Amino acid sequence: MRKFELTANHPEGQRAPLIVDPADAEARLQGLHPELSLSLFRQAIGGGLAWRNDVTAASAPTAAGIQQWLKTVQDMRTLLASRQWHLHEQRNCPFVTSPDRSISIVVMTGNSETGKDGFEDPTNQAEKGAVAEDFVQENSRQLELFNQRSLRVAMRSEGVTQVWALLYHYDKARKEVRYELSIPTAFFRGKIMGWGERILLGIIPNSPSGFTIRKDEPNAPSTVDVVPKTGTF
Repeated sequence: MRKFELTANHPEGQRAPLIVDPADAEARLQGLHPELSLSLFRQAIGGGLAWRNDVTAASAPTAAGIQQWLKTVQDMRTLLASRQWHLHEQRNCPFVTSPDRSISIVVMTGNSETGKDGFEDPTNQAEKGAVAEDFVQENSRQLELFNQRSLRVAMRSEGVTQVWALLYHYDKARKEVRYELSIPTAFFRGKIMGWGERILLGIIPNSPSGFTIRKDEPNAPSTVDVVPKTGTF
């Protein structure tokens, strides 16, 4: 049985290792799993941005943000499911996990530090509750206080599914989406307080040339693996 880990302790005040260069980011994604790429995440983020722009004056005030998240989740999971990744949920939180169960990805909205090499590391914008608490409890049962290098070694040797967050932030002032794939390593009171590693994936400007608005067309029937809600991977 593979253990599902989201968090571990992160040394206070220590910044997460950061990958900024696109070539290095592409290589690191390939190292995580061969099906991951900059273009795949750009397509998912671009789809979410298109849906954000589909609201009107009659839409609910929160419609833009909600639609962006829903479409980003849908596109990312659809793209990876077509590559035999597994779709599953835990307490209504949607995940997608690689065929070998080595990595799982969840989509989160992030704060203004998301997707950039700033003075501080980012955190999730919306507070997380019971699901994240479960991850913390499982992690504390399985791992002691490892440093970041030892943590990665321990996770591999113990057959743990690493949970990475596709974190994105829509900057209203700059009219752009910044996004990254990062692994959370510390959690406190609904917020991610530390990251084991951050991979900056790019910026998409909110302009006609910044992304492609795709027409929704019926997809051909496809078979994807859906994992039962057992609480494990």
